[in-house]
Amino acid sequence: MPKSRRRGGGNPRGASGAHQRNMQPFSDEDASIETMSHCSGFSDPASLTEDAPEIDEEATQEELEYKLKGLIDLTLDKSAKTRQSALESLKNALTSKILYEFILERRMTLTDSIERCIKRGKNDEQCAAAGLACLLCVQLGSGIESEEIFKTLAPVLKKILCDGAASIQARQAVSRKWASWQRPCAGLSS
Repeated sequence: MPKSRRRGGGNPRGASGAHQRNMQPFSDEDASIETMSHCSGFSDPASLTEDAPEIDEEATQEELEYKLKGLIDLTLDKSAKTRQSALESLKNALTSKILYEFILERRMTLTDSIERCIKRGKNDEQCAAAGLACLLCVQLGSGIESEEIFKTLAPVLKKILCDGAASIQARQAVSRKWASWQRPCAGLSS
C-alpha cells in the first residue's frame, strides 16, 4: 500500500524542520488549556438535587401502607404458606422502617392475626408470628399499646412454651421472643 505524501516534507503539522526546532513543545497557552478544569453537574451536589426528580414521600408512604394492608389480609388466608410468607413480609417491613401510626391504627387487627397464626399454624408459621409480635411491640415502644399486645398474646405464647407436642423450633422462637419481652416489660404481670 503506498504511503500518502504530505505537504511540507512529511512533517505532520506542515512546518519546516527549522521552524520546528525553534518551537517549544508546550507553550503557556497550551498549558492553560490543558489544565483548565471542566465543570459538570455530576461533581456539584447541589446540582444533583436540582436535576433529580422529586420523590413524593407521601405517595410512597401510601403505597407502602396499601401493600402492608394486603399483607395483613393475607395473614388470615387458608393456605399456611401464604400466611407464613405474609408474616415474613410484615416482619421485613417492620424491621426496615418505623411505622408507628400505621401500626397504632391496626394493632388489634395485627394482634388478632398473630394470635390466630400461633394457634392455627405449625412450626415455621408460629416462629414467624412470634417474631412479628415482638417487632410489633418494639415499633410501638414502651407504653399502654405494647402492654395490651403483650397481655393478649402472653397466654398463647405460654401455651406454646409448655406444649410438649409443639415443635422444638417453635418453642425456641417463642422462648427467645418471650425473653426479649420480659426484659423491657419486667413490671408487667404475666
